[in-house]
Amino acid sequence: MAQHDRFLRSQPHLHDGAALGRVFSVVQETWRLTDDPKKVKPEQAKLASRRTASDAADLAREAALAYDQHGFHKPSGAWWAADGELFHRFVVAAGRKKNAPGILVGVGLFALAAAAIGTVMRPRDGS
Repeated sequence: MAQHDRFLRSQPHLHDGAALGRVFSVVQETWRLTDDPKKVKPEQAKLASRRTASDAADLAREAALAYDQHGFHKPSGAWWAADGELFHRFVVAAGRKKNAPGILVGVGLFALAAAAIGTVMRPRDGS
């Protein structure tokens, strides 16, 4: 376990944000055991998406249990596994809603259009 600490201590590349429902995914990060995770970015593969937090956590655990060497790193909240050549970290990540900026732009355009229509439709003085 001590030989794998450098991988577990490296910061996961995840996005912050509140998430509820089926918005979780499982990401597998893989390094060669000879890599320095401070210098080498992991290969990433999304194993699953659109899962509940519980389902994603179960999937991450099952993926790690498929290897002879495996465990859970409590401080990072990630499952890990090693096969003698590669180190794998299985991270549960909350996805972001990609359409949120589009919705904000749409609401802004609607407000501008409503203001323009209100200006045109306003009764004029002296008619």
